[in-house]
Amino acid sequence: MLFNSFPFLILFLPLTLAVSLRLRGNALLRFLSLASFVFYSFAGHAWFVIPMLVTTCLDFFMAPLIAAAQNRHKKRLFLIVSVACNLGLLGYFKYSGLLLRTAEYLTGAPLWSLSALQVILPAGISFYTFQTISYIIDVYRGTAEPERNFWRFACFVSFFPHLVAGPLTRHDQLIPQLSRIAQTGIRPRWEDGIYLFAVGLAKKVLIGDRIAPLIHPLIGDPVHMSMMTAWLALLGFTLQIYFDFSGYSDMAIGLGRLFGIELPQNFNSPYKATSPSDFWRRWHITLSLWLRDYLYITLGGNRCSLIRKNINIMLTMVIGGLWHGANWTFALWGFYHGVLLILYHAFEKPWAKMSPLLQRALTFLLISIGWLFFKANTIEEATAWLARLIDFHSLATPLIDIEYKLAGMVLIGMLITQLFPNASSLPDIGRLRPTRAFALGCLAFASVVMLNYTSRFLYFQF
Repeated sequence: MLFNSFPFLILFLPLTLAVSLRLRGNALLRFLSLASFVFYSFAGHAWFVIPMLVTTCLDFFMAPLIAAAQNRHKKRLFLIVSVACNLGLLGYFKYSGLLLRTAEYLTGAPLWSLSALQVILPAGISFYTFQTISYIIDVYRGTAEPERNFWRFACFVSFFPHLVAGPLTRHDQLIPQLSRIAQTGIRPRWEDGIYLFAVGLAKKVLIGDRIAPLIHPLIGDPVHMSMMTAWLALLGFTLQIYFDFSGYSDMAIGLGRLFGIELPQNFNSPYKATSPSDFWRRWHITLSLWLRDYLYITLGGNRCSLIRKNINIMLTMVIGGLWHGANWTFALWGFYHGVLLILYHAFEKPWAKMSPLLQRALTFLLISIGWLFFKANTIEEATAWLARLIDFHSLATPLIDIEYKLAGMVLIGMLITQLFPNASSLPDIGRLRPTRAFALGCLAFASVVMLNYTSRFLYFQF
């Protein structure tokens, strides 16, 4: 089930909200958890619920053991068991296929004995796995108390607005709010929630989904793309992934507010960033903070030599790249961003002397080139596409109709990302004055009319 589908809009959301408004206490937490399981089972296959339940039960029972252990070695043992089991599930479902393909490539022969590793990836497994790992680590560090109410913990893991594509929500952000709504009941922020959900739906349906079919025919054979085609396809995907993922995040936060829950912000106009470092403070904010707090700092952060700091940056970004997908192109994308961050920190002073407009333009250009590795299916395809970006001999190749349409969508998308404020940062967001209410109604109507097919969000595969 997807946010941008009629079953969700017409049946699931109204029914779930109507029932939730009448419940209190554990009854509310049980219902929200079970409703989220139903939502998740329709996000792909019904069995997707099984690994999520395994993770939920494992960490619910392991956290009190970690907190109660008197011996430091026993604490560490319980932590290792929990993290190893979580990463084992994630590794099997997400990375076993990559390891199989790599092994077959290196040996030059199909490894039929490993065919069992070719499995379907449950939607959003990376999100809820990282979410429970952060909880377990915080209990181990003594900065969090173990949750004793199973349904509250299950709701923390499975709460459907953020379940399959984030934001990555930590226990101290969500569990206290779940306790509050269980005690007082849900108090929806109707205008805030509807506004953000409608804006997010419009980003996805009216822009992201309109760009996608214009890109796919152009990048099927990157070796024969012209220079203009290569740049149009690159800019098109740069904008598609922005409107697709930021649209989902707006919708998730809007849904949270309808249920009286404030989910963390995940975007802050990332294409207005003035440096590679600034970009990661604006793009997928919750993942950036997770990688900083639970990986980069654990590796030593910047409290070490310059060489070790750069190694920590590179490891964090490569692992962050692989988190996005089981393909070496994602590792290359992470490596690329690691290089950008290291070079930026090395030349931060001369960079700061440039005008803000030039900083923003160069940052956008560098980030856009990085998306090439993210989108390509293979490293060979990525290098071929990259070569076409500087193929000046093909510059005179005339554009075809689909490329003119894509150029128009790119222009519209660029104007929106550069001129409009971030949706969640608008002043008086919850006060739908007549003009804003009318504009919102037009967006919502156009989105529903254009909802002629249900397309998955790009981050569902992660």
